[in-house]
Amino acid sequence: MMHPDESSRLLRLERQVAYLYRHFGLDPQLADAFPGAGNMPPEFTEALRQQNLIAAIKIYRQVTGAGLAESKVAVERIAQSV
Repeated sequence: MMHPDESSRLLRLERQVAYLYRHFGLDPQLADAFPGAGNMPPEFTEALRQQNLIAAIKIYRQVTGAGLAESKVAVERIAQSV
């Protein structure tokens, strides 16, 4: 069972995180779109938002070290789920 102080702290932190997502123009759903999404830089989200899959694939490859084909499949899957 969560202590009342922990509960209010958790609610405050959730509001702060939501604010940061809005402030930086990030899509909070992207964090759950694939494992490791939290490791992607904001430029990745922006590339997806602009439907610039080539830029998103390049960023994905740089961050994950994945090959071109694997990155293309992953980014296309992410783009469809967002």
